[in-house]
Amino acid sequence: MLEITPITPTLGAEVCGIDLSADLSDNLFGAVRDAFNQHSVLLFRGQEMSPEQQVKFSARFGKLMVHVLKESLLEGHPEIYRLSNVVKDGIPQGRANAGQYWHSDLSYEAQPSLGSVLYGIEVPKVGGDTLFTSTAHAYETLSPTMQSFLKGLTGVHQFAHAFRGRTTSPTLSQAKLEERPPVEHPVVRRHQDNGRDCLFVNPGFTINIKELEDQESEILLDFLYAHMTKPEYVLRHKWLPGDVVLWDNRALMHTGVNDYDAASPRHMHRTTIEDAA
Repeated sequence: MLEITPITPTLGAEVCGIDLSADLSDNLFGAVRDAFNQHSVLLFRGQEMSPEQQVKFSARFGKLMVHVLKESLLEGHPEIYRLSNVVKDGIPQGRANAGQYWHSDLSYEAQPSLGSVLYGIEVPKVGGDTLFTSTAHAYETLSPTMQSFLKGLTGVHQFAHAFRGRTTSPTLSQAKLEERPPVEHPVVRRHQDNGRDCLFVNPGFTINIKELEDQESEILLDFLYAHMTKPEYVLRHKWLPGDVVLWDNRALMHTGVNDYDAASPRHMHRTTIEDAA
């Protein structure tokens, strides 16, 4: 029997009584989709999924996206982006230390992401958590004056922004970073499935706010980031092997925490769903 239990007052719910490797009935999938639109983050414990099964489940939500870093994709399944510090026979099995900054997956794409599905195959015994924060709740707790002001603004996003000031590796060259040109999205986006207005800027990929001078943009973005990441808005997920987490990139930001031993395997498969809106 399907059970949905909220994790925090602002976002997140644990879903029990479901096997994601199975062919879900329309009614059961509809209940999952409704919970996803309500809670923004869904946790499914104790799952066992093949790459094919993960792709099939994820594709129920929409078209799957292929990450720009092709060397981190799973062979035979380009929809699966590997987050991994595991090295076999001298070959990295995915991208290590990925996403350790607040961001919304693929906000730098012209057609950004609806959501992501991350499957924890190997996880550290200690550390390596993922933090989530609700950008819908953050918007709703701003003053009406600030809400109105933000609705007239445009954010500029680019993949390379997350790596500025960092040394790039041979597999993450400047040419690769610049492969995705800047794109523009409204600072406030209306969630098409639940009607909530959500902030859509993030420290990882948002370069600036188009309509403002550089200093004004920096000050406003810093304020919004501090507001969005208040402790009372944040859900911290401690991974267990077999965890699957589905999150809504339209309504939140997330970040990985790099506090685990580099010798401790952290190997995960992620699929990313395109927002058709």
